[in-house]
This record gives sequence, C-alpha cells and structure tokens, in this order.
Amino acid sequence: MERSKEIDKMREVMGTLPSMQPKKKTEFIRGCSRIKVELIGYPLNPYKQIFEAATATWGDDDYEYKWPKVSVENRIKVVRASLEGKTLPQALESITFQFRVNGVSRSAFDQAARARVGATFFSSGVRDNNKLDASFIMPTELYDNRELRKDIEEYVKMGKDLYEKIISKGQGSWQSARCILPMGMNHPFEFSMTYLALMGQCSRRLKFCEQEDTVGLFWSVREALKDKFPLLAIYLRPSCDRTKRCQYHESYSLSEMFGCLFKSCGRNSDNSPYVYATFNRACTVKDVLEEQLGFKIPNSNEDLPENYEIDVKDYEYFAAL
Repeated sequence: MERSKEIDKMREVMGTLPSMQPKKKTEFIRGCSRIKVELIGYPLNPYKQIFEAATATWGDDDYEYKWPKVSVENRIKVVRASLEGKTLPQALESITFQFRVNGVSRSAFDQAARARVGATFFSSGVRDNNKLDASFIMPTELYDNRELRKDIEEYVKMGKDLYEKIISKGQGSWQSARCILPMGMNHPFEFSMTYLALMGQCSRRLKFCEQEDTVGLFWSVREALKDKFPLLAIYLRPSCDRTKRCQYHESYSLSEMFGCLFKSCGRNSDNSPYVYATFNRACTVKDVLEEQLGFKIPNSNEDLPENYEIDVKDYEYFAAL
C-alpha cells in the first residue's frame, strides 16, 4: 500500500496519474508563433574544449595543457579553424548541448529526430501521457484560410471528443487511443546534440524548402545558442549559403518524381536545370517565419562567419583560464 502511494505521488509530479486527467481543451496555433526553444545544458567552456581537442595530437612527453600557454588571439584562431573545418572534425564532437522545445508539431519532431549520430532525443510520448489538453499546430497557409481553418478545427475537435470517449469510459488505454491523434498535435521534447551533429542538422533544416515549423525550430535553436555562444551560432548556416546557390532541385535531381514539391525560395540563385515543382511556391516564407518567431533571420549575405568579430560574451570564455 505504501509503495502504491509512493508511485502515485511520483506520477502526480510527472503528470501521469490517471485520476489527474487534464481538462479537455484544444488551442489552435498559427504556424510557428508558439515555438519556444531553451538552451538548458552546455559545456563550462566549449571553446577551451575545442581548442584542447584540436591541439591534442601535438606535444612532448609531458603533454601539458596548451590553453594557458597561448594568447587569447591564438586560442581564437585555433577554434575558428576548427569551426571552418580546417582541423580534425572530432574537436567539434567534444561539446554537447541540450535544448528544450515546445510549440512544434509531431511531424516537425519526426524530422528533427531523424538525426542518428551525435544526437539523443527525449520525447513527450503519447502512450504514458493523457493528451486531452494537447494543442494543435496549424500550418500558416491553412490557418489563414478561414474556410479551411473552420473545417480543420471541427475535424480536430471531433477527434479529441473520440479520444476522450475512448479513455474516459475505460474502452481503451492511452496507448490504443493515440492511434487517432493527428500529426499536427503539439509535441514537446528535449534533445541533446554534439556541435558537429548540430552543424549537419542545421545545414539541412535551416533551408526554407523544409516544413515551416521544422525550419522555425532550428532557426530558434540557432537563436538560443546565439544568446550564450554567438561564435558557435554564427557557423550554423543552411548549406546553400556556403555554396551560394540553391541546392533544392539539384540535390533531388535523381528523385524529382518523389521529392521536389516546391520551387526555390530565392535565398540563393537557382541555376539548376531542374525546374519541376508540384506547388508553384516556396515551402516556407522567410518574412512570415520572422514575424511569427519574433527575431530577424539573416539573409545569405548577412551574419557571415568571415565578417564576425568576437562578441564580449565569447571573449570572456577565450580569456578565462
């Protein structure tokens, strides 16, 4: 009996106690307007770790730390060389960051969670949680269409009513009832990722050819990192910014029958001979995304790493022993 009370108390804290069924509600959210990303875990000094990892293959038999022996300027040079891919890539795998995410759809989570190397995801599941209070993320183009929005809201609410009927009358568990939950349901989660893996993920997910809340999620991840470590954030770019040309149709040139639904977003020049597109528009609109996220997204010729001068936030780490 005592053990049952202990378990119930713990489940009460976690929000998984069956008797604590949340009040049913369904808030409809426009696109990326509720995305919130917090940086909740990070190294004590990521720049020192990168420097030591990058220089670890040199030294005499005493093998002393090199960080205290070099100037701040040379510490910066080594770290920037690593960020530019001019040292062993392992140096960028030595640092890991953890983020807390809310305000994105289950489908956006699925895109993020495709990362396999250097990434770990901690997802708020739908088997052990009652989702009667779950919000619904509606793509902007559907939310702004009054007729469609009304139809979608009615559809989602009907599904929520059925979900409540299944779990409240004991006809099914949360596990079986989840089969009717929509892909647009708000899906909170946390994830940790090495910096190298994050660079790779952002090179793809910052492109406007991706689903809007997938794009919004990773620009928000970049912004959260920028608040703490501006130098690290500045190197997170869509890969098309590095090549200075659109890669969307080019990268899908062998599979346009399956992959290319949209036209180029226009961020970088599109010289590809492949012009096929099912929908004559970009997948995600930068101006709309900026308005919803509440911060400016740099153009391809802005915020460039080669033009970046070390911020005072970064300098404190480089100057520290």
